[in-house]
Amino acid sequence: MTAVLHELFVAPAAQYEFMRYALAAVAVVGVTSATLSCLLVVRHQALLGDAVSHAVLPGVAVGWLAAGHLGIFWGALAAALLAGVAITFVERRSTVKLDAVMGIVFTFAFALGLAVISVARPRGIDLFHVLLGNVLGVGRTDLLLTAGSGGLVLLVVVGLYRHFHLWSFDPVMARAVGLRVGTLNYVFTALLSATIVASLQAVGLVLVVAMLVTPGATAYLLSRRLATMMVTAAGLGLVSAVGGLYGSYHLDVASGPAIVIVASLLFVLAFLLAPRHGQVGRARRRRRAARRSVEEDLLKAVFSAARRDSEVSVDTLAGGAGLAPPAARAGLRRLARDAKVRLDGRRVRLTSTGESEALRVVRAHRLLERYLHDAEGVGLPDVHATADLLEHELSPAGVDDIDRLLGRPTRDPHGHPIPSSSGALARIAGHRLSEQEAGAPARVAMVGDVREDLLVRMVDLGIVPRRSVTVLHRGPGRVRARVGDREVDVPADVAERVFVVPDPAVTAPPRAQGAGAARAPERQGRR
Repeated sequence: MTAVLHELFVAPAAQYEFMRYALAAVAVVGVTSATLSCLLVVRHQALLGDAVSHAVLPGVAVGWLAAGHLGIFWGALAAALLAGVAITFVERRSTVKLDAVMGIVFTFAFALGLAVISVARPRGIDLFHVLLGNVLGVGRTDLLLTAGSGGLVLLVVVGLYRHFHLWSFDPVMARAVGLRVGTLNYVFTALLSATIVASLQAVGLVLVVAMLVTPGATAYLLSRRLATMMVTAAGLGLVSAVGGLYGSYHLDVASGPAIVIVASLLFVLAFLLAPRHGQVGRARRRRRAARRSVEEDLLKAVFSAARRDSEVSVDTLAGGAGLAPPAARAGLRRLARDAKVRLDGRRVRLTSTGESEALRVVRAHRLLERYLHDAEGVGLPDVHATADLLEHELSPAGVDDIDRLLGRPTRDPHGHPIPSSSGALARIAGHRLSEQEAGAPARVAMVGDVREDLLVRMVDLGIVPRRSVTVLHRGPGRVRARVGDREVDVPADVAERVFVVPDPAVTAPPRAQGAGAARAPERQGRR
């Protein structure tokens, strides 16, 4: 294994001088372009590098005609600076957007370069190498120029880091604290131009934009702070450049495409495997969140069924939690493994741990209902379903914040008691409207929130928490009642889901017949 590694990586550099020059050149190019790419990415100006790199072509042609091989560097640098300054100047002093200005400048400059080459037909320029790079042809002079320009760029970025940091994320604040934002624009453009020219020999005009975007974009997936992002991008740029160089040497392909392919593969790996933003991690977190939602819904369904003193079975739980029976059974098995429920055949019971968890979910749900109804104006029939969607995303700190914001409410909009932060839960007050004595004044304490259609009917009838209601008489399948100031017919299935408590503040009307009607005020007075 050691012999293979030596043959692949050490021997070429030890044997060939051009390989040593190339390694030094790509190291400078990889680190410099990757560091600057972070500023381009966070400023959303990734295509600015593309525009300036295309504008370099006329400088390459004119420089070769004026001073031969050495003139290429200085001609390219002059053209890049002129293009960058032109883009910045026009964008700052006109209403034309930056992307349009870049398109105008780089297409004009690229066309001008092609026109110069087609007319002058300069001998000695290999257009393929200009466009795609040839790092294996780097000489001593090329290396010195590349290292000098790259080193200068890094020194300026480090020296002006705090200025670039504020300017990149908040240019308005940068201007407010006295930074010369216009000057920073021109300095940044000059650094970009120098980086592009330093990269010409390694990756060429066409592919230099990849080294000015890909390492920064990859580091953006892996880090959250600009300084960390720059260090990460520099490491990625170095790996891309060196890996691409050895690939170019061993596979006999152009250096520019090889370097860019390695950089792109690193981006794909980060896109898939980054700890916070990688697709694999996101899929895993989504799967965990979906399982947690199912388990919390099951705990809440077990708790609600137990509060109603009804039989808690797998089949009833599946319906109560809105799950298919296989999904409910799988969720219950996970809960049993976590010691949150006990399974006795087809019956389910909460453990103390499970009950605490269920109370936490119920508290989050009912506080969300209270917030949605009071602060967001969501109607009574809709708050239950909306809270169902949001309750699993709410952290314990968020629940406490909502509780504090609402002034520690004790009831949700439907009148259900809200568990306290310690887990205490009051019992449901009152009795069903269908069981209320005729003529006895009452007020609505709670309405059922499971069936939206019945909630809509309750709201239409005016049966909402704290509303006064008096049963007048019962008929087949309905209850005749006075709700507020009007008489309504309440369907039996609605009356079964309305809980009322006595309302001594309201005087009961006299009964319609018999001696009982005369004695009703007397009984009311004694109360």
